[in-house]
Amino acid sequence: MFKLINGYSQNWENASLIIPCVSVGNVGQLAVDLIISTLDLQKVGYIYHSAILPIVGNDPYHKLPSNQCSLTTGCEVFSNKSSTIVVVQQRAPIVKGKKEIYSTWLSDWIKESKFKQVIILTSSFSHERIDQQIYGPQLRIVMSSSMEEQNSEMFLQKLKWLALEKRSCVSPYEMENSDSNKDMIYLPGSGIAKHIFNKCKELPVLIMSLFCAEGDNIPEAVSLSNHLNTWLQLVEPQADKSGSPLPCAWKIPESWKLIYGSGFDQTLFH
Repeated sequence: MFKLINGYSQNWENASLIIPCVSVGNVGQLAVDLIISTLDLQKVGYIYHSAILPIVGNDPYHKLPSNQCSLTTGCEVFSNKSSTIVVVQQRAPIVKGKKEIYSTWLSDWIKESKFKQVIILTSSFSHERIDQQIYGPQLRIVMSSSMEEQNSEMFLQKLKWLALEKRSCVSPYEMENSDSNKDMIYLPGSGIAKHIFNKCKELPVLIMSLFCAEGDNIPEAVSLSNHLNTWLQLVEPQADKSGSPLPCAWKIPESWKLIYGSGFDQTLFH
């Protein structure tokens, strides 16, 4: 169920939806953290579903006074004032065995909301790469037919992004549920990215995935955010005195100070 916060509208026909998948290294979720924090997006709603494990926490983006707490839940929806960008942030994993039911509900919600385009941010296991994927850019994209018609030249020629290499079926499940003679979208570790893509492929949908391994994946999150920014121009690009481009000035979320065993925010229990 999607619950819109009172006072906000759901007029998203001209909006781009950015949605991360719970995937290896949580790269998509970390990238979305950067986008929400930097653009200071407003929380406009919540997603409640039996497939998402229930969690609560304190506000991950703003530094609050020591005696205040602002509850955050497992899956929330953010937008900018002009409603041109809508971002889903899913913080909790999906219950085992419920990927299909949640993907179906989420895809139906996406279609009902009539987004202009859908951008799925995810990551994939680096140890599953083939030879041609080991060197060079680690970003791969997958486009639906309508997204390809609108943006293929931009992605592949101007931005020089690489389309994901197709691979043959590699598991008994894929062999049973697909045409065995057809190449597969192979993104191990990417969560429900393929599920959403396949259920929404009549829409303009783009998967952006980085190869990575578990660990400190902040550099990959920044890289994925930078790639997205070269297309959508979410953050105004900067240049040095010579005119050479500088890295985007992403605002680090307040919650990132609490990672790697640095304690917990005790205001949650006040």
